[in-house]
Amino acid sequence: MTCPERPTVSIVDDDPNIRAMVAEELVDSGCEVLSLANGLALEKVLGEGGIDLVILDVQMPDCDGIECLRDLRAHGFTVPVVIFTSLNDPERRRQAQEAGADDYVLKHELLDRLPDLLERLLPKRTENRHL
Repeated sequence: MTCPERPTVSIVDDDPNIRAMVAEELVDSGCEVLSLANGLALEKVLGEGGIDLVILDVQMPDCDGIECLRDLRAHGFTVPVVIFTSLNDPERRRQAQEAGADDYVLKHELLDRLPDLLERLLPKRTENRHL
């Protein structure tokens, strides 16, 4: 699958190896990638616009991804957000959904699920172009 018109996906994780691995898959899918180490950087970048999808880790030293998502939604950001985590915790999944996550994915499943997530959550920029 190729992303329409090279949308920008932000991967937010404190682990540089995970960021690099996911970024490589996103680039291979035709996306521009913005790798960030924390939620504070994400909020600043979202304020500048141009992000089409966020993949946000739950456990980071400086912030909790679900709290970060709550804050983003409270500030009016509507960009699709996929929460990803190594914890298969039904309570955290529920909290992520309540905070406004578009999906909740376990880290070991992320690369396999990436094509579907991109297809489902990225804007369809080529639709309705010739109306």
